[in-house]
Amino acid sequence: MKIKKEIKKIIFVNPFPYYAAGINEATIYAPLGLAYIAAYLREYLKVECLIIDANVLELTNDKVIEEIDRQKPDMVFISANIVTARSGSEISKIIKEKYNGSILVAFGGPYPTALPEKLINESSADFVIKAEGEKSSFDLINALNKGQDISNIGGLCYRDQSTNKIIINKPAELIQDLDSLPFPAYDLLPNFKLYKGRSRGTPVAPVMTSRGCPYGCTFCNRNIFGRTFRARSPENVVNEIEFLIKNFGVRQIDILDDNFTMDIDRADKICDLIIQRGLKVYINCANGIRADRLTEELVIKMKKAGVFKVGMGIESADDQIRKNIQKSLDINRVMESTKWFKKHGVIVYGFFMLGLPGETEETLRKTIDFAKELDPHIANFSLTTPFPGSELWEQIEKEGKFTKDLTNGSDSGYYENKFSFELGNINGDLVLEYQQKAYKEFYMRPRKILQLIASARSYYELKWIVDAAIPLLKVVK
Repeated sequence: MKIKKEIKKIIFVNPFPYYAAGINEATIYAPLGLAYIAAYLREYLKVECLIIDANVLELTNDKVIEEIDRQKPDMVFISANIVTARSGSEISKIIKEKYNGSILVAFGGPYPTALPEKLINESSADFVIKAEGEKSSFDLINALNKGQDISNIGGLCYRDQSTNKIIINKPAELIQDLDSLPFPAYDLLPNFKLYKGRSRGTPVAPVMTSRGCPYGCTFCNRNIFGRTFRARSPENVVNEIEFLIKNFGVRQIDILDDNFTMDIDRADKICDLIIQRGLKVYINCANGIRADRLTEELVIKMKKAGVFKVGMGIESADDQIRKNIQKSLDINRVMESTKWFKKHGVIVYGFFMLGLPGETEETLRKTIDFAKELDPHIANFSLTTPFPGSELWEQIEKEGKFTKDLTNGSDSGYYENKFSFELGNINGDLVLEYQQKAYKEFYMRPRKILQLIASARSYYELKWIVDAAIPLLKVVK
């Protein structure tokens, strides 16, 4: 199919989920995916790009439309996850009705990638770009400008105008040379100081040093970057960190990789370069690292390079539960790695999930007891939430049922007092009960409260602890 449309200006939108409850409002990151695509199109197609981060600015959809009215773009590109999908769909429908097709709408992100047909039908969007967006977006805009056939563009979904059927093209090839990508268009984002997170130094900027995770956890949606681990070179990563320090005054980097230490030698080299260049920056490995992809020597090097906080995905203390979700992790390595980090003065977060397949009262109790024994500085006991595109989602569709409709997105996060599915003998009420017990038993200890306060080294860190505690207090109540 061919569509002729000259694209000179694109507005990228990160929607604000104005309806959402139970989400972590203490941590809000810049939309790196949009910033990467904007940078790519701006550099290689000379298209004017703007980013509206309605999420951090808390802009209603009406306000977003007002800005679109003012800017008069040729295309609007909306990013959506399970929580922001509803808001993004509403924006798309308003655009298509108001402008009668003169502004094209494209979607990207984990939710559109998992449910492209549903999103196109319900949002009236013209396109969905599945998985990595840089190359597919380039190919689409280039084809539209030249009136060329779009049926061979990898990762593209659209409605065929002659048959009214939704077409899903072949998958796009993953980008192997990540160093070839320009740095994200940080200049198009709101001021970094508006974003939220545990910060030892401000402003804070997010950075991704790799893409893809080779592990097979069934609860994880890997439909954007896939299971092939692809990494930027240490030099390229540290060049970006230096760029952010010099051009934006950044004092903290939050690394958003699935696993920063997947390649131990590469992580070691990145730390070496930061130290050698004398870059004074705090580093937060926010998304989590694998406890079995560490050495004590690397922990020491990370600390010297500026790492002050790490997260580790543990999920469950029960061997069979971890086997059920294909989480191949030795719990003894978790104990060992936590001891290393605490020994060398690095704050440790432990991420746990309650309500996984096979969960019983005994396994829930076991996870809570292990968390208390492990004693990370922070423990996060989230309710298991199935994501479209994950193996867990497919398992529930085949063997269980959803008690909450997530196909239209979710209006709540991990701290909402709801459980969203039935599978086997999982008892949602029991899971909620044990989530309350987990937070009460872990945090309502004088020693733990003192440890939390003592771990803060700045006003911003202490404020984050207070802000992050608010949804947890609601859970406990």
